[in-house]
Amino acid sequence: MPPDDKWTDRNAGPVVRPYALTGGRTAPTDGEILDLIAIVATTDPAERDGDWIDLSPEDRRILGLCHRPVTVTDVASATSLPLGVIRVLLADLIARGRLSVLPQRHSGEQPSTELLKEVLHGLRAL
Repeated sequence: MPPDDKWTDRNAGPVVRPYALTGGRTAPTDGEILDLIAIVATTDPAERDGDWIDLSPEDRRILGLCHRPVTVTDVASATSLPLGVIRVLLADLIARGRLSVLPQRHSGEQPSTELLKEVLHGLRAL
């Protein structure tokens, strides 16, 4: 990092801490925390440029990632932000109508035998 960079501290890292992005909130305002494997996608992938004015850079990055369905974990990984921060930011975008959570299988449904075999094979390959 350049020594004249006023937004970083060599010993502490970025001056703006991740939870500053959420106003210090560690949970969504509606109280519903997204599951790690919840799939989110933009509600209108063809949004006009003017629609992005009221968004933070983080919101824009998240929406860019969500043009195709993606999991909460994948969004956190791609943005290098803590999962708790991503959950709050995603919940805010959902509340503003920018994102939607795609339906998951019902808790009573069991995965197919083929799917379980593929998972087992993948784990053994590790």
